Amino acid sequence: TRATVHRMMHLFLVCSSAQVPDLQCKAVRGLYAAVGTVDTRVSDMLSVHCCDLSDVRCNNLADRTHNAPAGGWGAPGTFEVERVKLRGGASKPEGTLPSAASIWDGLKSLSELDLGKDSKSDLSGTIPPAIAALAKLEELQLESETLSGTIPPIFDKFPYLEEIRLGDRLSGTLPANFCAGPALTEIDVSVNPDLSGTIPASCFNSRMEKIVISGTRISGTIPAAIGMRKLERFEAAETNLQGTVPPGICVTRAKACPATRCPATLEELDFTRTEDLEGTIPPSCFTLASLKAMSFSRTKVEGTLPPLISLPSLTALDLSNTEMSGSIPDSAGAGMPKVKYLELSRSKFGGTIPASLADIKPLQNGVCKLDGDGSEFKCPLPTGFAKGICTSNSKGEPIDCEEPPQPSPPPPPPSLPEANVVLRMLGLGSEQLVPLYMGSAAVLAVLAFCCVYMRRSSDPEAPTKAMLP
Repeated sequence: TRATVHRMMHLFLVCSSAQVPDLQCKAVRGLYAAVGTVDTRVSDMLSVHCCDLSDVRCNNLADRTHNAPAGGWGAPGTFEVERVKLRGGASKPEGTLPSAASIWDGLKSLSELDLGKDSKSDLSGTIPPAIAALAKLEELQLESETLSGTIPPIFDKFPYLEEIRLGDRLSGTLPANFCAGPALTEIDVSVNPDLSGTIPASCFNSRMEKIVISGTRISGTIPAAIGMRKLERFEAAETNLQGTVPPGICVTRAKACPATRCPATLEELDFTRTEDLEGTIPPSCFTLASLKAMSFSRTKVEGTLPPLISLPSLTALDLSNTEMSGSIPDSAGAGMPKVKYLELSRSKFGGTIPASLADIKPLQNGVCKLDGDGSEFKCPLPTGFAKGICTSNSKGEPIDCEEPPQPSPPPPPPSLPEANVVLRMLGLGSEQLVPLYMGSAAVLAVLAFCCVYMRRSSDPEAPTKAMLP
């Protein structure tokens, strides 16, 4: 009958809802067993509900909070496992990342999976393709010095994924769909020395905020038509990137958006030891109000510093060991009022050091190195530098400046015999010669003119041509 069917359907729904939490907790315990971690705050993990474990956070479906319901987490259909975060503390992963699909299927409600920062994790194994079952995932962090293998091409399966952090012994390349998620804003694959290939073109999009690839073998170029209007960090130190830095990397506000309403967002730009990077640094990188740190140390970039430097938030600037040249503009002091690390040594900078650098208060107790191979600064140095504000190197040695060239000494005065010759050419007899000391040829000429004038005055018949012109 219809009533019987309704009772059977109700029983099925009750059983199904009762199985959901049981499956989730079973998956949590399976994950804990695989990665070899325990909650040291409880004596028996089987005696407590999985939502009461210190590294697990559950979502109360009744009020959408993380608080346990009145009857406890065990009531059927009342919770979802929302986060598993094994980042030190009571748990330290020391096992293997599981590959069983049943575990990941049971955790499909997860929005955050963090299996340990590399310094607090010995997690090994590879990234399993079955992890694609976590369709609600918003944050994925798998960082360990012993996690290896390649990155599976599964990242188009995460429509809500915002942040990816993977490391530290991964190899292969970044899959083409690595940045395919429509919500993705941050990627960090740094310190994977065997990771190569290029950055997928889809990663250079208008919503991306952080790209961190330092310490990898990733190569290729940065697209010239880069459109990263929300970019906050671009870290590519010690990589194999090539080509030039496109101007658009430092233009980080929305189009047709007034600066007062939509300020720039870029805070960190790091290409240290990216030795195949060349060209010039875009002038726009020196006028970003948001920029806090910038380094092109040990690259092949060249060119000069722009006349206008306006970096009010900058705390660190490293342009050492580059092909850059020219002088430090007068605007540098007032334009970098917060800088406390300034490194321009072993490049080709020179000229006069602006006195305003000595007035930067954070720099007075910070690090300032301006000299080295190829740098030729002129003396005298600003007064404040005598106190060691800026030095030649990390040993605190003073800047070796060049003294300005001294003016040529005046020619020696003509000797008395030379004066005799000049006077005799003017028709004066020896009886008219007197001991003279001529300070210069100009004085001698004036004296000669006077003598001729006096002679003509004493002889009115002397022709006009006898006068000196």
